[in-house]
Amino acid sequence: MKQNPLVSIVVPVFNTEKFVGATIESVQAQSYSNWELILVDDCSRDRSVEICTEYRQKDPRIRIVAMPKNKGALEARNEGIRNARGRFLCFLDSDDTYEPEKLNYQVEFMMAKNVPVSFTMYQRISESGNVIALSNTFFRSEFNHQQLLGNPAFSIITLMVDRDKVDVPIVEAGVIKAEDYVFHLMILKQGFVAHGIPVVLSNYRIREGSRSNSFFGCAKDMWKVLVQIEKLSFIEASFYFSRYLLKGAWKRLALSKQLILLGDYSK
Repeated sequence: MKQNPLVSIVVPVFNTEKFVGATIESVQAQSYSNWELILVDDCSRDRSVEICTEYRQKDPRIRIVAMPKNKGALEARNEGIRNARGRFLCFLDSDDTYEPEKLNYQVEFMMAKNVPVSFTMYQRISESGNVIALSNTFFRSEFNHQQLLGNPAFSIITLMVDRDKVDVPIVEAGVIKAEDYVFHLMILKQGFVAHGIPVVLSNYRIREGSRSNSFFGCAKDMWKVLVQIEKLSFIEASFYFSRYLLKGAWKRLALSKQLILLGDYSK
């Protein structure tokens, strides 16, 4: 089992009855079989729990953790981290999916190269699962903490962390809205480098009514991260904030072009 370590996949679940089955099935379809899927229900009010339970009854690798009350995706993810038993840890939202080689590709890459943190490329899909386009983020082979400042360059659904090497952080709820980005910064601030794999291995679903926050809202969050979380000086924060504005504007333009070319992407 040393060469086939357990991978824990943490999935916060809240009112995604339409998609959570596909999410679970994308994990079951992995070519890498030694995994545990931790579904953390955040007091869903639809059939999400029933659907998760149906899959759990047929697959012992699936576990369901129930939150005592609705606390949001961050706290649900934190609870999943606390319950994880695997050496490798990764994440998925309950409306997104993995490509079949996702776990195998990253585990082999990280073990062969002794890498503590890795990420991959991802693509956007519609509600019905049709591919829209590749991620509009700038891909590079590696990021350290400084390079990630003002530059949220990869998605948490592409991340894999080796818990034998990394002290996995618990992000405090209510500190900032950009929880995923803060989580990445807290990991790399330990002195690690995140290594990128230039292969699309995750699918981010764009849902009607849940499009990303406004550019100005995200910019406000970024400033808070730089000043309140990273505690940078005004000059340092301004430098990295300028980086964010320039790259952020490009990414928003790229995404707008993708959606225009697609037309009605929800079909």
